[in-house]
Amino acid sequence: MIASLPEACDLVVVGSGWFGLGAARAYIQSHPDQRIAVLESNDSVGGTWSEKRLYPGLKSNNMLGSYEFPDFPMKSEIYGVKELGHIPGAFNSTVGLVESTESGWTLTVSSPSGERQFHTKKLILATGLTSTPNIPSYKGAESYGKPFFHAKDFCRRADEVKEAKNAVVIGGAKSAYDVAYAMIESGATVDLVIKPDGNGHVWIAPRKLTPLEHRLDTILNIRALSWFSPCPWGHEDGFGGVRKFLEKTSFGKMLARGFWNVMGNDVLQRNQYDSHPELQKLKPWYSVFWIGSGLSILNYDTSFFDMIRDGKVRVHIENIDYLAPGKVVLENGDELVADAIICSTGWKKESTITFASLDDTGLGLPIDEKEKANLSLEYDTKPNLPRQPKKALEPLRYYRFMVPSGMLAKRNFAFAGMISSVSTAICASTQGLWITAYFDSRLDRETKTQDEVTREIMMHTQWGKWRYPCGYCASLPDFVFEGIPYVDMLLRDMGIRNKRKGSFIKEIFSPYCPEDYDGVLDEYRVKIGVVGE
Repeated sequence: MIASLPEACDLVVVGSGWFGLGAARAYIQSHPDQRIAVLESNDSVGGTWSEKRLYPGLKSNNMLGSYEFPDFPMKSEIYGVKELGHIPGAFNSTVGLVESTESGWTLTVSSPSGERQFHTKKLILATGLTSTPNIPSYKGAESYGKPFFHAKDFCRRADEVKEAKNAVVIGGAKSAYDVAYAMIESGATVDLVIKPDGNGHVWIAPRKLTPLEHRLDTILNIRALSWFSPCPWGHEDGFGGVRKFLEKTSFGKMLARGFWNVMGNDVLQRNQYDSHPELQKLKPWYSVFWIGSGLSILNYDTSFFDMIRDGKVRVHIENIDYLAPGKVVLENGDELVADAIICSTGWKKESTITFASLDDTGLGLPIDEKEKANLSLEYDTKPNLPRQPKKALEPLRYYRFMVPSGMLAKRNFAFAGMISSVSTAICASTQGLWITAYFDSRLDRETKTQDEVTREIMMHTQWGKWRYPCGYCASLPDFVFEGIPYVDMLLRDMGIRNKRKGSFIKEIFSPYCPEDYDGVLDEYRVKIGVVGE
């Protein structure tokens, strides 16, 4: 609660999702005598998985063993999740203003009990990517007269729609499928509306893929398969020669194309999109190569696609023209009866926190637009990716995707979780420890000069601008097969071994899971001389 916060802290973490908790845990374990606070705008911890955002039937894409902190495993006997089972999703202090001071940061924090300011030496912002919903604006919305809200509030407002006979769900992401499934389970029929000028619908797959029947949630963390995805930090895994072969030689490029074709065709065939005209509308528009971390898993108790075949879900690839009382009118003139409208329309990526007194540091790169444009052109071809006809946005340009370059020397500020990754659990714990090591000036490896920092940031973020145009595109780093090499880079920065398997064969072909990183925090604690619990 806000009333229990100290007047001053050594560290404040804003946000209590995966990345916020991971960052707080790493710092607390390494600094047991310091004063640390975690601020959360919701009234329970967990971010996306906080109690009041858990709508009926919500499950993670991940199965048992791939969605846990390395040294805090989710035991089947405790949590009731069986092998191959999907993990169920079974404070009120909002930071509004952040001001930089000579000795740290002053935060303006509001809560039900009022507003208060207090000071912290170090600050981690882990507000995440799913905090502020993106709700579309439609003509006639004021006259609609029925429940109209974002999927974020589906749990909180579930009672308002439990008697709905027909619901309109807007969007083509996994959350749209989840909401549609839950509404059908409660007795409604659903009109699923997907705009024709977006990225289309989610690539969604069965739990196991490829002729080897490998779990999708772990196949993405196999080193050998990560080689098929071009990435500027890929060499951090120690297999840069293999990557050059696949990216630079004709035969290697042919192998890479074959790999992605196998991945994509396997999903298309198993989902049988061409077996029904409504299912055909959900056939992905772009190759799986370009999709990003939106790749999802069919984790429902019964077949969602059978619901479509049975007419319980009607699919519309169309824009909404306007809303009328109890109706949604599409641009083609179709009128949809709607007892409720639920928007699975993504998230605003800008922070709700206002920064002040940052004129001397700032959150951007310390270069002018001309120099930035020149560096953008230089790194557009590294790696050499074909271009998709998508709008190229301006990326978030932070060192290691965490620290604004102008703040590097101060060692008192970092973002955690400004990435989207299918390896959330692993990336969250590793980012948290890297930030602790950075704050402690304990990184073994660090880019030194401002020019080197700028160039590295531009290389990494310009890659993101083109790699996943059907994912988060340039707005945020998006990792699929790049997550484990990213963790390699952070661990090597800290001087901690990144290859953690017992043999060469396992290192290449066995998927990395959170349990493989059990002991990383203890290795860092030993390194800095912290002993005991």
